[in-house]
Amino acid sequence: MDIELTGDEHLRALAALEATVGNDDNALAVLASAPGERPLPALLAAYGQHTLHRILIAAFGTDATMDYDETGRLVAEINSDPTARIVFVLTDALHNQAALAGDDPAAAKLIAGSILLAIHAFTDADNQDALTVLHALRNEVLQAG
Repeated sequence: MDIELTGDEHLRALAALEATVGNDDNALAVLASAPGERPLPALLAAYGQHTLHRILIAAFGTDATMDYDETGRLVAEINSDPTARIVFVLTDALHNQAALAGDDPAAAKLIAGSILLAIHAFTDADNQDALTVLHALRNEVLQAG
């Protein structure tokens, strides 16, 4: 089950991923100390789950035009695929790591690094390509808001 993220949470997670790519610990510390908001490690775990599930859906060719039976068949295929199951384990591990991390920016950086590695494993994008993808995702969130 996907965890709902607000537009602001998407932007904060994207900023944290960009800070991780740029090795900007000061930016991560600022992002981690947002009062009244979800702790950054927990936010990144949720964002990682959201993003990796979207990548899986795209990889298996699932889209909104499919009928109920076809969607069910593809969901069953995703659930039985070893790569998909590894993604589910990874996102669970990210949530477990975040649960122990509190507001720790160092833990947030580790979680962000794992998300970037997982995206790289699916897309073969290096960190510079990842920045391009992150900028596109930010623009998508801004246009939707």
